[in-house]
Amino acid sequence: MTQILPEVYLDYSDILIRPKMGINLNSRKDVNLSRLFKFKHGQTRTGLGIFNANMATVGNFDVAKKLLSRGMFATLHKHYSVDEIGKFLESCRTENIPLDNLFITIGLRNADNEINKLKELESKYNWVSPRNICIDAPNFYIGRALDVLAQVRNNFNDAVIMAGNIASSDICLKLLDYADIIKCGIGSGSACLTRKQTGCGVPMVSLILECADVAHSVNGHICADGGIVDIGDICKAFCLNSDFVMAGGIFAGTDEAAGDIVEKLFETSEIIDNKRVIQTKCFKQYYGMSSEYANNKFAGGMSNYKTSEGRELLIPYTGALDKVLQDIMGGVASCCTYIGASSVKHMSKCATIIQVHNQLNKVFEKYSV
Repeated sequence: MTQILPEVYLDYSDILIRPKMGINLNSRKDVNLSRLFKFKHGQTRTGLGIFNANMATVGNFDVAKKLLSRGMFATLHKHYSVDEIGKFLESCRTENIPLDNLFITIGLRNADNEINKLKELESKYNWVSPRNICIDAPNFYIGRALDVLAQVRNNFNDAVIMAGNIASSDICLKLLDYADIIKCGIGSGSACLTRKQTGCGVPMVSLILECADVAHSVNGHICADGGIVDIGDICKAFCLNSDFVMAGGIFAGTDEAAGDIVEKLFETSEIIDNKRVIQTKCFKQYYGMSSEYANNKFAGGMSNYKTSEGRELLIPYTGALDKVLQDIMGGVASCCTYIGASSVKHMSKCATIIQVHNQLNKVFEKYSV
């Protein structure tokens, strides 16, 4: 019989991090934003655990270069060819951009071809240890997903493997037999329609708590994927004990994101010479990888057994990615000073989370420029 669980499941908008006295931190510059990650299959990586989403608009070379150069982590979307990725690797080596935290994404379809793609990268472009692989699927509950994950582990035993997505802890231990990082989050992305089209999903705060508890018990790691509206949500994810955070929309309006800048005209409330003032605003295209647009672009059209679980959006243009990354780093460091955490690694140990009914004062938002 169908049951309704009595617990209230929480999202980022339902909580705040309570400031409190901690160790003596005099400045944000005293916070250590880098963390040493020790994975269960013996590998180590170092950096600030923030990823770009492995989507076509933000999982591109320009965004990846910026993240890697700032000591973060990066993914590439799965539709790049071997030669395209190989040339990217060579350009990073020429520019002295570290590749230790770069994840190459593959899908579940045609797994043998995907594995051969990775092997060709290895032989043709010297893609050797440290190797990082992201196995991406919107639904990792299908039986084939575990088979592909095991196949990838058998072929690349020394790699750090991230797999997902999931939205419950019951599958964590099974995946962590082969994976090092589990991507958690279904339906929470700004370009995702899964919850609307299928009714499936779990709010991110409760999901992080549930999956982190299980994963960390066996030295596994989790990546909170999706649902980031503000930089404060990244801080919340770290405080909730997520090892990594993956975001898409927050990067989608930048110069480095793929796509042209689109200009649109809007009437304002201001009137001059009895005419409303027209204002030009700039946007960039952003779309979900399960959208009809993405299926037409990368998969030859929408199959007759599918529904579109993604949408096309125009994201406000935000300029250079460097500014966004600086805001993220500054926000995380500032959060640490509010809770007395000397490093990102200690955020979950120092944080006290409170449930709220309202987190932001939006009274003057309509007047913002």
